[in-house]
Amino acid sequence: MTPMLKQYQQIKKDHADCLLLFRLGDFYELFFEDAKLASKLLGITLTARYKGTDKETPMCGVPHHSVTAYIAKLVKAGHKVAICDQVTVPDGNGIVDRAVTRIITPGSLLEDNLLEDKTNNYIISLSKDSSCFVIAYADLSTGELVVSSTKDLRSLKNEIVRLSPSEAILEQNFFDDRELNEALDPVAALVKFPYENSKDARQTLLEHFQVKNLNGFGLEDKKLEIQTVATLLNYLAETQKGSLENMRSLQKVNLSDYMELDAESIRNLELFYNSHGEQNGTLISVLDHCYSNLGSRLLRKLLLAPLLDSTQIKNRLEAVSELVRQNEVRQDLISELKNIQDLERLISKISLGRCNPRDMLGLRDSLLLIPKLKDKLKNTRAAELKNILEKLDPLPNLVKLLKETISEDASGNLQTSGYIKEGVKKELDELRQISSSGKENLAQIQKREVERTGITSLKVKFNQVFGYYIEISKANLASVPEDYTRKQTLVNAERFITPELKDYEEKILGAEEKILKLELEIFEKTRQAVSRHTESIQQTALAVAKLDVFCTFAQNALDFNYCQPEFTEKQEILIKDGRHPVIEKLQAAGQFVSNDTEIKKEARLILITGPNMAGKSTYLRQVALICLMAQIGSFVPASKATLPVLDRIFTRVGASDFLSAGQSTFMVEMQETANILNNASSRSLVILDEIGRGTSTYDGLSIAWAVSEYLHNQTRCLTLFASHYHELIELIEDLPDAKNYHVSAGEKEGKITFFYKLQLGGVDKSYGIEVSSLAGIPQKVTERAKEVLEQLESSELKEDSSGKIKRKELPQIPLFTMTEESKILQDELKKLDLDHMTPIEAWQKLRDLKNKL
Repeated sequence: MTPMLKQYQQIKKDHADCLLLFRLGDFYELFFEDAKLASKLLGITLTARYKGTDKETPMCGVPHHSVTAYIAKLVKAGHKVAICDQVTVPDGNGIVDRAVTRIITPGSLLEDNLLEDKTNNYIISLSKDSSCFVIAYADLSTGELVVSSTKDLRSLKNEIVRLSPSEAILEQNFFDDRELNEALDPVAALVKFPYENSKDARQTLLEHFQVKNLNGFGLEDKKLEIQTVATLLNYLAETQKGSLENMRSLQKVNLSDYMELDAESIRNLELFYNSHGEQNGTLISVLDHCYSNLGSRLLRKLLLAPLLDSTQIKNRLEAVSELVRQNEVRQDLISELKNIQDLERLISKISLGRCNPRDMLGLRDSLLLIPKLKDKLKNTRAAELKNILEKLDPLPNLVKLLKETISEDASGNLQTSGYIKEGVKKELDELRQISSSGKENLAQIQKREVERTGITSLKVKFNQVFGYYIEISKANLASVPEDYTRKQTLVNAERFITPELKDYEEKILGAEEKILKLELEIFEKTRQAVSRHTESIQQTALAVAKLDVFCTFAQNALDFNYCQPEFTEKQEILIKDGRHPVIEKLQAAGQFVSNDTEIKKEARLILITGPNMAGKSTYLRQVALICLMAQIGSFVPASKATLPVLDRIFTRVGASDFLSAGQSTFMVEMQETANILNNASSRSLVILDEIGRGTSTYDGLSIAWAVSEYLHNQTRCLTLFASHYHELIELIEDLPDAKNYHVSAGEKEGKITFFYKLQLGGVDKSYGIEVSSLAGIPQKVTERAKEVLEQLESSELKEDSSGKIKRKELPQIPLFTMTEESKILQDELKKLDLDHMTPIEAWQKLRDLKNKL
């Protein structure tokens, strides 16, 4: 085996869990099993080194200049990728030194073309003890680092759903923990990463944040939180092969400060994806008209963490309201926001040493716009806007440095000189003069040699292997002077050098090599100067993001005719002319039918009946979305809205199964309903779109009946319940704080017309057969269905003594049939007179019954 392959195998041994990209000249190569796997994943040719010999080694490779696109495919396929670079310059004496300079994993991406512009890329770390669960999460591309804790496994699961992490890591003590692995089930990339002990963890944080204690982070005595954060930082540092200069702050978040949204509500309300898994026709597609990637990412965070503090909500609404009123200020702010680049990701790349000259220019140009934003905000009154004004830092000295250092036409390649401005360093300017005059002299040499030899096609050229040379076609070889030295023979030409050309080559190449070295040194010095302002730039980036979101909310309010919601201490939802924010955008202007909503003390539970396709489901979601939008600080689609601060929004909508987990449609429905009954409070909003459809009619009706009673009598939450169980209408009439409503429709000559208007009172007709006709069911089938319906209604309906029409009670076959033996035991139990038995007699009787059983 060659020394190079031995070097490869040694490095691969230390990174066995990665696909190793090994730099060889202008290519990154993969060998052995890595090559076989990568060739399939990337669709590239699998070849071999030493082909045809007993030492044949499978290999494949990709060009270094386009490696990022191939890395993206490998990471997307779920693989970690180790980048092994040459760390010394080839000198012809043995193989060059190589080392892994970075490990790329799903949760440690930095490249723009590997990341989603408008979505955070989180990596999480979990741990637990007997009292709580701890989750730490980070986005390496933005520098965000957060830790929080919860006593509830359900809350932990919901937090993981909210973050939607690309990668999760577990410290070695929790590798086999059932609860943590259950919580991490949705995360595709799960890494088990060893870390030593809490003492080392504390020291890790002290050194990383360069502090004497952790009091400033609220973690001084929080061993589990410290260990969880340290594990995350150590893992990320391992992937970057260096320190994490972009993570200089740690935020401790209390999950109880925000509304907890579960996976079902996020899915059922179609916040980010519709039922087909697409982003169009979702709430985010309507709300996100942000003018920067910073704003778009923050908007997604706000949607997943609605506020529970009414003061904070009102502060956001005041900021939006002021921007709605100040039309000129808003328009001027928007025009500047459109030109601000992704400050968070720019400063992360710069501070981690993964940047290029174009990134520096992007940072400079963005910071140049900050004074304009501050100028437009100087007269604002809203507290949130004043806070943004204070946080915006234009960093004039840093901007001056970048202006004076980086060339306007700088490329994105650090290996191509010319990105440092003239006048930065005298030595660099002198070398450039030498290089420039040398090239002019080369042109003169070519002109002189053409005149001297009479060979008009003679050219002076250059390549990396031979340097500068004179190329002459074979037809002109007879005219070559004696002082030319042959260097290389080609098919149609030959290449020569002369002593004069060699002298100029040494002068030019020596100068260019020194130029590149000097430019790299100046660039690195500038990068370090920028990095010292990382926290300030991150603070400015967050302020820009907030301003972007507020401007977007204000513009949405004007463009979509939204109103400013008001908040009340009462547990009531009062909405005038409410509209579904998404559905109204999918219809022609003015076509959507608005509806009022009154859920209050005397009507906490609303039962909605009516035909299929009449708009019941749209109405349910509409109310929930209006409440959600209000609690993130957005205006809402209505002419007036008075709302409570909800602690949770629960949804039980639609029907689906989970066959891979052995769960039927009905089981999934019941689990979602159980979640609501066990976790909803009197401050929650519950929307139920049918319950019990996946089982027999009477089972389903019974469950729906009992759930309605429980929510009304026990939970006492605000509830909207859409159902086709018309029997529930009578139940609602008997409950003191419940009301019946229906969505109106009309029928004429067998054809149904939907009015989409919510009206007081229940209806007992669903028009199911008529709707099936609209769906394209053959007429023969619908005619037969009408006949069957008439027979069922005539046979199942009877009139009671009060004259009311009720369904006959039909017997239901029990699932568990009682045996003769168990009936004997039942009879004996019925005969027992417990009030006149002593404890010892009762115990004796119980033992006798047990023996009989």
